[in-house]
Amino acid sequence: MIELSVNKFGEGCPLIILHGLYGSGSNWLTIGKALSRHFTIYLVDQRNHGIAGHHPEFNYSVLTKDLELFLETQGLDSVCLLGHSMGGKVAMDFTLKHPVQVRKLAVIDIALRSYRKPENDKQSMQTIVHRHIINSLARLDIDFAESREEIDKQLAPYIPQRAIRQFLLKNLKRTREGEFYWSLNIPAIQQNLPEILGEIESRNKLFEGPVLIVSGKKSGYINENDKDEFRRVFPNSKIVELDTGHWVHSEEPSRLTDLLIDFFPKE
Repeated sequence: MIELSVNKFGEGCPLIILHGLYGSGSNWLTIGKALSRHFTIYLVDQRNHGIAGHHPEFNYSVLTKDLELFLETQGLDSVCLLGHSMGGKVAMDFTLKHPVQVRKLAVIDIALRSYRKPENDKQSMQTIVHRHIINSLARLDIDFAESREEIDKQLAPYIPQRAIRQFLLKNLKRTREGEFYWSLNIPAIQQNLPEILGEIESRNKLFEGPVLIVSGKKSGYINENDKDEFRRVFPNSKIVELDTGHWVHSEEPSRLTDLLIDFFPKE
């Protein structure tokens, strides 16, 4: 298991925030600060992301075990969980395995199912997009780059959307000597992407506590069948659609913050 990195602040019920693929806890800093008026916020960097440790093993089993160890070391017996995308799957997996420890669960734009193959047996949209992203990052030559702008120009032919490039390049760091490096473990993500696009085992499992599901209407990550599965596994769930893509927290931060403040318990 990997010791996770955390930024902790605020007072009240402990609320663990788990970022998505290519992200870090810092992506949630603005929303975390808004929530910290009511909760003790734990912005976590998961393995192979941010300043957490790197390891070649990268799947939901080990990500959930990392979270188990984190709660143990922090002395947390009862928490609220919030997860986006990959982090949402980790949060759901942990909740289904340790339902007594979770007071409330919020999942942002991800379903329980696998995203590897749709019904026609071809590559899914999510597989195509994420494989393209991680392969594009792996192609970049950052060893002799002198500026972020230079690396951004390298990435632009592969990923023309400037907002996505800016998000990805947040993972670009400098050593004390000024050399660039990735805080992402790109080889581990490349190798294990099918695992991260896989399902969370939910057969014969149930969590009866309160659950908030927030779906980005334009993202295509949550469909009607997914909603039915949510209602089966999480019978006390509420599903809210926002008019966004997959990165709900960056597109509608104020609306999402209001939903979360209303949903999670305030002490």
